[in-house]
Amino acid sequence: MAERRREGTLLTNAAQIIARIRAERGLSMSSLGVLAGVPTSTISRIESGQIEPTLGMVRRIALGAGYHLHLQYYDLFSGKLEDDVVPVAADPAGEPEEDEDPPR
Repeated sequence: MAERRREGTLLTNAAQIIARIRAERGLSMSSLGVLAGVPTSTISRIESGQIEPTLGMVRRIALGAGYHLHLQYYDLFSGKLEDDVVPVAADPAGEPEEDEDPPR
């Protein structure tokens, strides 16, 4: 899962990322679930480590809380740390748009 640095804290898995998003926004699991269109039980299962969500699910939850998802990854072939912003804009119906390949 994507890693994120903030105030010296390294977030290394979906459970930590989702819990941090909730804490920063002061949201309950049920409130975040409503905003993201995800069952409260799914938020709970992610945070407890029972399930590892897809990147699309993490993106949907982040969008529901008002965040954009930014990925940083290490390219094993080039040895470079790469940044990529995943588009998280919603369509007028409120559904997240499909990811498109970013221009290179």
